[in-house]
Parts: sequence; structure tokens; C-alpha cells
Amino acid sequence: MEIRQLQHFLAVIETGNFHKAAARANITPQAISRSIQQLEKECGGRLLERKKGTRHGVGPTPFGLLLVPRAQKALTELRIFRDELENLMGTGWEMVRLGATPTATRSLLPDVIRSFRRHKPGVRVQVMHQVTHIVLDQLASGLYDIAICDEPEEGLDSRFSAETIYTDRNIFVARKDHPWASEGRLGLDRLTSAEWAIVGPFCRMWNELRDMYSAAGLAPPRHGVESNSVDLCLQQLLHGDYLSYLPARLVVAELRSGKLIELPVRQPQPRSWPCLLVMRADSKPGPITQTFIEMLHATAKKLPAI
Repeated sequence: MEIRQLQHFLAVIETGNFHKAAARANITPQAISRSIQQLEKECGGRLLERKKGTRHGVGPTPFGLLLVPRAQKALTELRIFRDELENLMGTGWEMVRLGATPTATRSLLPDVIRSFRRHKPGVRVQVMHQVTHIVLDQLASGLYDIAICDEPEEGLDSRFSAETIYTDRNIFVARKDHPWASEGRLGLDRLTSAEWAIVGPFCRMWNELRDMYSAAGLAPPRHGVESNSVDLCLQQLLHGDYLSYLPARLVVAELRSGKLIELPVRQPQPRSWPCLLVMRADSKPGPITQTFIEMLHATAKKLPAI
């Protein structure tokens, strides 16, 4: 029995779906299925079964239910052992672990980390960059102490407690020399023929853009480039005649430097949403993490208005 097999098993349990579990583990659904099959062979029984009334949903068998708490405990003990081993091997550093979405890692965390490390030079900060649903899943599994992420469109469940750090909104952006940069206020229909670079798939930005076009009785624009890499999307914008629809705080540095501009577009009042500090509801942050949280709030108050 291997640790990764237990990780894969819990990922399927928590997501209820082989494809979602595979995306979280960054492997193919076939690979995660083989991993589970090997675990079942070693355990001597079926661990998962298809949920009735669903096409792809799976859940634990009675045998699998026996394994869930033991697998969780094993992985927790392994993380504790890893921390103790790191200290024994010489780092001796306490650590703050957090998961964060792209906007927070670009606009907020660099200043927070600089301030925190000046105040607590003996504490290591570990930041893992992921999209919202993966950040929250990994926070729930105990991988992080806290998470900083956009509020999920479906809301938070009872596993979490949260507080607002700042608010954000989506804007239409292009490079400063884009052919449409001097055209004045543009209609949504005019943008349909543009080359689009979208961060996605199935993210807040694309969903909001699609809903905006639908409300106007228009088909949504077709995007030629789609990637979950923010950096790739920004490179397309900076070096080509692409448009995108992105959180304002994600591109605030490029807007302030003049490399990108916000295109004036006739549209409904843009919706804003909160970026959240999220914690597990069943645990409280330790003193070191609490210090980091206080600096997080202090830095967020200094962010420029958007």
C-alpha cells in the first residue's frame, strides 16, 4: 500500500468523481483508476461504487467507509512526521502554509510576505498557487493552514469559515496599442469578432462574460486561446491583438504601468465579489499563522481602489 494510493482514494471520495480527482492530483482519470484498483487489490475488497441516479458520481462502499478515517489519519501523521523531520534535519523553521488563487499571489501576497519575513525571519512561508475549488479542497484535507481565494460562485460549505480581505471586479483589457484602444466606448456586439485569450475553462470570468452576452441576446465571443495559466494569457495580451476579461486586481500592475488598458465597454453594471481568507471551521490558526493573518489584513487595507 502506497501513500499516493491513499491520496488518490481520498481525492475520489472528496470530489465524488474520478475526473475531478484526477485533475486535483494532476494525473489522468485512467491513472487514478489504476491506482484505486491496486489499492482495492491490496485491501482485498471494493472501496468505491457508483452512486445511484448519477452518471459519473462515485462514493465509498461500506468497506471503503472503514478506510476513509484511517487514510485521513495516516496522511495527517505523515505531514506531522515530515515537519518534525525537517526540523531535525536542520531547518528548525516554523512554517505558515497557504493556498492562494492567482490574483492574491500577484496583487497581495508579495507585500505581505516581505513584511512578515522582516518581522518573523525564522518562519518559512509556503504558498501553493491553485484555482479556487482546488485550493478549498486542499485546505479541507489539511494541506494548508489558511487559503486566500475568490469567493466560489456556489458559496462555501460548512467545512469552512471565512472573512473578506478585499473586493474585485472583472474588466475588459487589451494592450495599450491595440487597434481598438482609441475607438471610445465599444458595444458587446463589436467585441464578438475580436481575438480572445481567456483564463479557464469554466471560471468566474468566462461564466460572467457568457451571462452578459446572453442577457444582451448575443452569442458569446469565441476565444482562440484558453489556458489555466494566467502568465500565458497575459503574454498573449501584451504581445498580440487579443482581448480578455480579467479581475482588475490581477492586472493592476500592468494597468498602472500602461502596458495594458481597460477597454471602455457598454455593459451592465459589473459585478464585484469578495476575495476571502478561508480557514477550516474545525480548527483555529496557531500564533504564527495568526500573525500572518494580521499582516494580511493590514496590507489589504493599503491596496489601491479599483
